[in-house]
Amino acid sequence: METLVAHLFRFVLYSMFGLCMEVLFAAHGIDVVLGYKVPRRVPRKYLEGFVSLTMIPLHGLGLLFLFEPGAAAIQELHFTLRFALYAVGITATEAAYGWLCEKVLGFYSWDYYAGSKYRVFKRGYTLWTLVPLWGLAGMLLEPYSQLVKHLAPFAVEFFLG
Repeated sequence: METLVAHLFRFVLYSMFGLCMEVLFAAHGIDVVLGYKVPRRVPRKYLEGFVSLTMIPLHGLGLLFLFEPGAAAIQELHFTLRFALYAVGITATEAAYGWLCEKVLGFYSWDYYAGSKYRVFKRGYTLWTLVPLWGLAGMLLEPYSQLVKHLAPFAVEFFLG
């Protein structure tokens, strides 16, 4: 039961982190990486962000079962090599998840990538302009993941007494 609570705690924190980062990025940076302006419902000054709940499994499970063990396996490598591995690994994961969502759900929630001149694959499952940003995301996730793993035993104690 303790392991389940610890995993659930980390899943929730990873999901919330991922969704928050997506909203922040959608509010400010998405037009730059796409190479075109995303139509907005409200004026840009309101910093409207958008995210799909279909991203929860990618953020929660992906970080829990892919990022955590991957980061542990490469933690001793030089900064630049870790950056490159994160860039390639997260880009590949995004593309694979987009393909899977399209096959299972009939869409993937960032299908507006298909209209970008920077798209990877015909359907735009990811963007070339995102590759370095995914490397940066991996580097930023290292300390966050360490924090989440450090806090998990306290969550177990809180919920199970």
